[in-house]
Amino acid sequence: MAPRGRPQILSDEALLEAAKRVFLEEGVGATTAAIARRAGISESVIFHRYKTKEGLFIAVLDQQMRVAPALEALASKVGQGDIAETLFDLAMGIVEASKALMPFMTLAATMARASNWKLDQLRQRISRPQPVHVRSLELLEDFFDREAKARRLRAVDPALLARVFWGAVIQHIMEKVWWGLQEALPVSTPAYLRGLIDLLLSGAARSPSRR
Repeated sequence: MAPRGRPQILSDEALLEAAKRVFLEEGVGATTAAIARRAGISESVIFHRYKTKEGLFIAVLDQQMRVAPALEALASKVGQGDIAETLFDLAMGIVEASKALMPFMTLAATMARASNWKLDQLRQRISRPQPVHVRSLELLEDFFDREAKARRLRAVDPALLARVFWGAVIQHIMEKVWWGLQEALPVSTPAYLRGLIDLLLSGAARSPSRR
């Protein structure tokens, strides 16, 4: 069966970028006609590739949900430099990546509540483990495991360390970046992250010699 429209002329990446701009500009009122005009194609190309407007939106969302570059580079940091500084740079990278994603996540939340959008597929996707989340935890766990084997960390469950670190960073992002609750934690992001890392690596218990 011959493809409708001209699906081979415009790359998927270019189409998704055009769709992203229209979704961000027009919100719940975005139409496939407007997206097609922005991309310089016919609407039939969109429906051939993504079936529905909602399917296109989910494809754009998936494109935005990527593992932070700082996490992908983490393996190269094993055994190099100060662990606390590596974790601080990593956490700041995650925060910055989340700031860039915030406008689209806000839009997704708005669309999920809009009566003219049928996002059952998105709701089902959210109810399952997110591949980016799983990959991020795997990279963190591998880093902590290898640093422990190099005897630069004590032998603590790397999966536990990964989840504590990740969870605390994400909670800070939710409060400071996405929810704008500046009063919830009245410290700067760098101060919070350095305090978190110090607590994670050093613990809070007093040394027996100090009692």
